[in-house]
Amino acid sequence: MDVHLLHLAVRWLHVLAMAVALGGAALVFVLAARARQIGVPAVALLQLAASYEWVFWLAAGTLAMTGIGNLGAFGAGLPSPQTGWGTTLVVKLSVVVLLVMLSLPRTLAVARLAFAAPSHVADVLRTLYAFTSATFALVVAIAIWLAHG
Repeated sequence: MDVHLLHLAVRWLHVLAMAVALGGAALVFVLAARARQIGVPAVALLQLAASYEWVFWLAAGTLAMTGIGNLGAFGAGLPSPQTGWGTTLVVKLSVVVLLVMLSLPRTLAVARLAFAAPSHVADVLRTLYAFTSATFALVVAIAIWLAHG
């Protein structure tokens, strides 16, 4: 197999996993924020959030594996952390680690919401997924800067 084709496939899989993770978080956020206005039942919102959590962790694993693959593909050609680009990469990786660490409590909160009052569900989900969406957007912005910087 052509190694360049493999590297391209790994990069595209990385971008696809990020799009799924960010898009799913944004979808849950928007629906939770507008749940009362558009008549989304709390049970349906909670089911969507629970489904997203499974997708999130699959995407997070894919992002970790393909991210490591991308770093390996560039190997010694990567700028050192002392450069502007290298520092930005360290910042991006730090934000990613923070996102993953704070996602475990979010997943547990979604599981716990199954026992909450329905009126409370949309407010909690809106807050949880606002943070997740914003953090993913920050990671994407940093990644774009790295790709073009």
